[in-house]
Amino acid sequence: MAAAFAVLRRLLPPRPAYVVGFAVYWAGWCLGFPLWVLGPRGVARVLRAGRRPGPVDVAILAFPVAGAVGAALLPDRRLVDGQVAAVMAGTAAVNAVGEEVLWRGLFLAEFPDDVVRGALWPLAGFTAWHLAPQLVLPSSRGRAGFLLGAAVVGAASTAVAWRTGGLRSVLLPHVLTDACGVRVARFWLGR
Repeated sequence: MAAAFAVLRRLLPPRPAYVVGFAVYWAGWCLGFPLWVLGPRGVARVLRAGRRPGPVDVAILAFPVAGAVGAALLPDRRLVDGQVAAVMAGTAAVNAVGEEVLWRGLFLAEFPDDVVRGALWPLAGFTAWHLAPQLVLPSSRGRAGFLLGAAVVGAASTAVAWRTGGLRSVLLPHVLTDACGVRVARFWLGR
């Protein structure tokens, strides 16, 4: 995806490059690839799978949400209007569900007894993937700071998905974390 974002950055203005890059990521990787590997029933199965999270799991999942609220949502809360809120919610839902299916559900389904291939490799891939859109829209926190945030979100989701055996309990916290992106939502809107 880094190559796709790099090419798009050369061919298009920043906002269209970003939007097209994410459309390719969501349609091709987050939806198409899992459907090809797992099939529609397999994708539905990984979305529903998982035991109820325990108190430790809830605390693990709350950490990145609290971080995103404190680092992104609260400082920029005055920039949120109805349109921005709608984009925040919509892109968060699509992105978080797609990423959980691709980076956790697919690997949990394919490697349920192998923590390296079922959890650690996809965590590394999830974290590294976040470099790609930075080629078009660099984070105000810098690449390292943005990757650290992605690693925290990914590690929390990976740990709880692995412990509970599915995605059911990690979807909402990932959506809430992603929905804190005020500045990126404004970028989507051209503001």
